[in-house]
This record gives sequence, C-alpha cells and structure tokens, in this order.
Amino acid sequence: MVRAYPLILEGVHFRHHGIIGIYQIKEKIAVLHDAFGSAPEEQPADDKRKPNYIMLDMFSKDFKEHSKAHLCYYQEKFFSASDALLYEDGGRFILNTKKYKGYIATIEKLIEVSDTALVEIGQSPEPVKEIYNDSKNYRFGDLEVYMHSPFIMACRDIHSGEIVWKTKTGGYLYTEVKEENGIIYFGTDGNGGKFFALNLQDGSIKYRYNTRGTSNFIFYKDYVLLSNEKNKPILINRNDGSLFKEIEFEKYIITAYQQMIIVNDNLYAIASKKDTVYAVCTGLAEM
Repeated sequence: MVRAYPLILEGVHFRHHGIIGIYQIKEKIAVLHDAFGSAPEEQPADDKRKPNYIMLDMFSKDFKEHSKAHLCYYQEKFFSASDALLYEDGGRFILNTKKYKGYIATIEKLIEVSDTALVEIGQSPEPVKEIYNDSKNYRFGDLEVYMHSPFIMACRDIHSGEIVWKTKTGGYLYTEVKEENGIIYFGTDGNGGKFFALNLQDGSIKYRYNTRGTSNFIFYKDYVLLSNEKNKPILINRNDGSLFKEIEFEKYIITAYQQMIIVNDNLYAIASKKDTVYAVCTGLAEM
C-alpha cells in the first residue's frame, strides 16, 4: 500500500522549496525541508528581507500518524538545502544549516530536531568545503578506487601507487562507491547514466543497469533498490543486475536527488506528483 503526504505549509506559497533529507529519527521517519516565500505587500521596496522557513514533517513508521513543526527567519539570507547536514550527537539530532561553503549568504544556525519540534540552539561553526563523490578516494584493503578523469574510473595499489586498472564509465560519478565481496557498486549520471557493478581486482564490468542517472542506491537483502529511467523505484538482483521487481508507487515520481531510505521493509522516499512534493511510503516485503 502506498501512503503519501504533501510537503507543504498551509497558507504559504513557496517561491523556492528544497528538501534537506529524509531520515529515521529514533522510532519515527522525519523529513526536513526548507522554503522561502514572498514578502508582505506592505513591505517597503528597499527592504529585501524574505520569510525563510525550516520545516519538519514527522511520521510514524506506518505513515498513519503525521505531525509538523517549523521555524521562520525573516531576513535577507536564504537557506540552501544542499549546504545543510543532519547528524547525531550523543543521542540528539542536530541540523547544521550551514555545513558547507556555498555561493550565497545563508542562514547559519544549529537546530535540534526532536519528534515534536525544531529548536534553535546556536550558530553554525565555520563552514567547510564540500568534497563531491567524484573527487573522493575510496580505499578497500590495499586498493584505492578514484576517478582518473570525468568518465574513467581507476584503481591503484596504495603501497606502490601503481595503477592496477582503468575502466570507462561513460558518465559522472554521482554516488559513493561501495564494496561487498570483492565487487564495487556505484551510480553515474551524464550520457544516459547507469548503475554499475565492477570487479575490484581487475575493473571488469560485472553488469550495468541503465537508469538515466543514479544519484542514490540502497542494498536491500539480495537486491539493490534504484530509481529507474522512469523515476520509479525498482529492485534489481545484486548478483547479476537483472530486474527483480517494480515497486508499487502509483503516479508519484522520485525526485532528482533520489532521497530515499529503507526501514523495516518499507521504502520512504521524496517524490512529486504534478506540481507538489510528497513524502511517500510503500512496502517492499511483498515478494
């Protein structure tokens, strides 16, 4: 069964809307998002402040219960979802609204996230430079995998520095590179975009699945959960890349950042339908 809630704020028209992420927080499912609206009509033209909202939608795991909370900052600075980070610190969940250096003046707050409220607790520390997945080195034992050039993945020996193999991916690395049992898995975008499984030792391609762009994937039992070329969730067999199952998702479409998690055989994802963004829950266990 598919359950969905629109991620809106009643009475507020969003001029911009961004999703920070979807998370498990203790026994609940949380969606953090941001938006800014229009200035009031009576506001002077030289006053550039806008109402900026940081919002929390909290759900029970069965998606039958739903609550909301939000903070509003009325100032010139905006909020960038891509610069923010949620992390756990001693059992507390903290949203840093300015983790990464961006290109615009941004609200810089530390906000505690509970299952009932958002509470400002301080200022963000100095932001750091974000390192994107295609600029990272991924170490697996004595081997290190990295992007040799935009469309070529390489692997080198960490002791000698010798390049062990190079493999053409044909697209930009968009995901982290994960390894299990000597196979590395990752997703690309550009030139169609695919999900890859490569042999770590020699770089040979075990399989590739055409997705038109993979920015997230999740291991689930013997499968990999992906968004397919129609932006619908699917399960493929982890061993050979064959399609196992198309997940029930009605008319919802997974959004570009493919923000999704799996908890207790349920998929929770950010999706859209027409002009509205939703939090969507659907079951995976019915095999």
